Amino acid sequence: MGKSFRDKRLKRLGLFLMGAFLSFSLWAQTGVICGTVMDAKLKEPLIGASVVVEGTTVGAITDIDGHFRIENVKPGTYSVAASYVSYQTQTVKDVPVVARQEAVLNIELSDANLQLQNVVVVAQRKLGTEMAVLNTVRKSLPVVNGISAQQIGKTQDSDAAEVLRRIPGITIVDDRFIVVRGLAQRYNNVWLNNATTPSSETDSRAFSFDVLPSSLIDNMMIYKSPSAELPADFSGGFVQVMTKNIPDGNTFNVSYQMGFNTNATFRNFQLTDGTAKDYLGFGAGVRSLPSSFPAHLGEHSTDEAAAFTRQINQRWGINKFTAIPDQKVSLTAHRSYDVGGWKIGNITNLNWSTEYDYSETVNNNYIAYDVKNDVSRPRFEYNDIRYKNTSKLGALFNWSFQRDGSKYELRNFFSQRGVSALTQREGMNYYSDKDIRKWESLYTGRTTYSGQISGVHTLRENVNKVDWTAGYAFASYREPDRKIVNSILDENRTEQPNYYVSDPMRYYQELKDHSASLAANYEHKFTVSDRFAPVFNGGIYGEYKSRTFDARRFGYNLLGSGYDRYADWDYTDLFADSNISADKIWMRETTTNSDSYTSENLLGAAYVSAKLNYGEVLNANIGVRMEYYQLKMDGYSSDGTTPVHLDNKTTDFFPSVNVAYNLSQKHLVRAAYGRSVNRPEFREVVPYVYFNFERDANIVGNTELKNAYADNIDLRYEFYPAAGEMITIGGFYKHFKDPIEETYNEAGSGLQYTYHNAKNAETFGVELDVKKNLDFIGLRGLSFVCNAAYIYSRVRFEEGAPERDRPLAGQSPYLVNAGFFYQYDDKGISASLLYNRIGKRIESVGVPMQNQNEDIPDIYEMPRNSLDLTFSKKIGKIVEVKAGIQDMLNSKVEYKQFVKLTDDKGGKSEREQLIRSYRPGVDINVGVSLRF
Repeated sequence: MGKSFRDKRLKRLGLFLMGAFLSFSLWAQTGVICGTVMDAKLKEPLIGASVVVEGTTVGAITDIDGHFRIENVKPGTYSVAASYVSYQTQTVKDVPVVARQEAVLNIELSDANLQLQNVVVVAQRKLGTEMAVLNTVRKSLPVVNGISAQQIGKTQDSDAAEVLRRIPGITIVDDRFIVVRGLAQRYNNVWLNNATTPSSETDSRAFSFDVLPSSLIDNMMIYKSPSAELPADFSGGFVQVMTKNIPDGNTFNVSYQMGFNTNATFRNFQLTDGTAKDYLGFGAGVRSLPSSFPAHLGEHSTDEAAAFTRQINQRWGINKFTAIPDQKVSLTAHRSYDVGGWKIGNITNLNWSTEYDYSETVNNNYIAYDVKNDVSRPRFEYNDIRYKNTSKLGALFNWSFQRDGSKYELRNFFSQRGVSALTQREGMNYYSDKDIRKWESLYTGRTTYSGQISGVHTLRENVNKVDWTAGYAFASYREPDRKIVNSILDENRTEQPNYYVSDPMRYYQELKDHSASLAANYEHKFTVSDRFAPVFNGGIYGEYKSRTFDARRFGYNLLGSGYDRYADWDYTDLFADSNISADKIWMRETTTNSDSYTSENLLGAAYVSAKLNYGEVLNANIGVRMEYYQLKMDGYSSDGTTPVHLDNKTTDFFPSVNVAYNLSQKHLVRAAYGRSVNRPEFREVVPYVYFNFERDANIVGNTELKNAYADNIDLRYEFYPAAGEMITIGGFYKHFKDPIEETYNEAGSGLQYTYHNAKNAETFGVELDVKKNLDFIGLRGLSFVCNAAYIYSRVRFEEGAPERDRPLAGQSPYLVNAGFFYQYDDKGISASLLYNRIGKRIESVGVPMQNQNEDIPDIYEMPRNSLDLTFSKKIGKIVEVKAGIQDMLNSKVEYKQFVKLTDDKGGKSEREQLIRSYRPGVDINVGVSLRF
């Protein structure tokens, strides 16, 4: 009854906010004057031109693309004057301004033929606006999509992972990894502020986008076609994330947000004992092994092992409490200075958040289907309850320095993320034919730092320039004191508790990644004629990454008597210090040589390219990139007995061609071809075995992996109806040789995941992207955004192999993002309604057999609908209030298998098996921000 009442309240709240959202479009009372200012001869935008409504103090300055926008203009007829240094002032008379409409002006200024000396116009390009991102997309020769800080601000997206869902062809896995055009995270490359990012994941090549708060993002661009100046190691997308660096005047911002999750907030919660540092994300240190702990317990006597066990015998206790609402605080300072001819800007940000999650999950797994009796044969059938608290602490410290023709930038980003989780699993394990319980206490700590120093130098105005970037990044991932306790039901015991502890385990592991990079690029423009001005580009890039990984494993000997092995989810009494001794309970170490490895890679690249044009009609970028890559790894075979050393070296050339043909000022067509590579990552070639509790399976690398190569073709039509609007439709095709995929198979009493090369694969698809204001149908201030994609893929195997052709793992056959944005500037009101859906995609590749009836089928993540609603209201010039509901529909997250059967007569049928299922809950957020 309580759940039904809560659902009714949520529906009523949703209907009320949706009604309010639609009613806001009736309120606007002023108009807008906007447009561009161009050089009349060269047809190039003028940066920093002044546009003023005569007789008033209202005006604007053009941006790097020559655009201006003057809002809140009362209805009437005006004269608008545009002026610029060394140009004749142009006045446009009788400009009509109508309420809730835009008056669009395209102004051209002519050279005043003045001989000015030592006049330098300094302008910094702001890419955080929707207009700036649209112009970047339009002028870019590679196929690219992006999102701006301005559009991010209209949503309730809290981190970069949620933001990425708004970009065409992008889906999210595990709430933090991206899939571009159906290609999993390993096929994508991520740079932060023009420098490489290390992976903080132990088992995958991926940048965890959830560590980057959305409020720090200036823009995110996703390049989908190769180009010589871009790294070659991407086949899905190259993600370029830029943090904010240009201050917005001298301001100080404070924001606070409170969140309510219908699953977790005010629920009775359980976590193992922690410390105050957990709420800052720094809880890993106090849980780590002490420095005095021996290198290996096997080198000590049982009495000494018991003493060392007692030394770290802590945090078995359960802390029970009520989960408070989620909290989020952000402090941001913008400062600009003029010092001795230098324009200096600084943005400093500190942010902190903590949130609670609770889930109840059905968790099943199956062996081959019983065709004779037409029934599923489960390997296990579990029910999981998980409690989780996530705390994040972040900082941004960015500087920009500009003088004459040079600009320098210093960017620093830091993130600390700590997760404390407690999982209770109960159900039937059919392999052992026992009712079992599994209890896991897990704390993970992730540290990410990324720093860059860069410069841009104009040697001769509009002729040549040089830019360079030096970067360093660090990432660490720690799992200190991961406890797993297995218990078995005693069917002969009538009293409670009736589960006895059989196999306790503890794990410690730490991963550290360091990376350094250096890049330099040179550009030279040749003006041959008014219609032909080719541009030469060349550059070099170097990157070095190193990783150290160390893990330790411990089991427990449960000997003798005098203590009670029966427990009901609380193991404090069992592991009391009084029970830790050589004749009762003590730890034994099961660590082997394979539990540690070191690896490094060296990448050296150089490229040359030429941008060729025929006036403004035809533009092309033709180039080639050379990359030398070396991967080294030192470790041991999975049994820890045989040393494994890898030293793989490759040198490859990657040609690319990107062409754009402008049909008119509003219409263009672009085409692209490029070759790219997908290299095995550190973890994928290391034979280290890691137990994944959620999958209830081991994961191991494959030293025989090869590079995968892809040929990529793109074709796209783009239409720009008006300022800030875009409609694009495009198609793409990719052919892969030796694609790398994750598979799983039977390994003794359980499952084991690993990586392998298929023979080849192909994928093709169609993408649609729409950004359109709806004022043409009378809905002033309302805009519609939609991006959708249909994707087909196929992995092909050697003839005679047991594997059958199938879709690429992680590939969604379709995805849809759609939304309405409302903006009423006079009242300071904005709102949005956003929808997301993805098609079913392979989460894990199954085990095929010669007889298809005996297959263990692929595991699919099923489609689900997501609906978000946001609202914000500015109160005066200082206060802004925001509210939002995320995942209003609270659809189930489901993973399923589909068993394909063929009977004796050749008839086809299909059976469905549920693997995992849970509801994430609805998030309701309210917040306030102050701007001084």
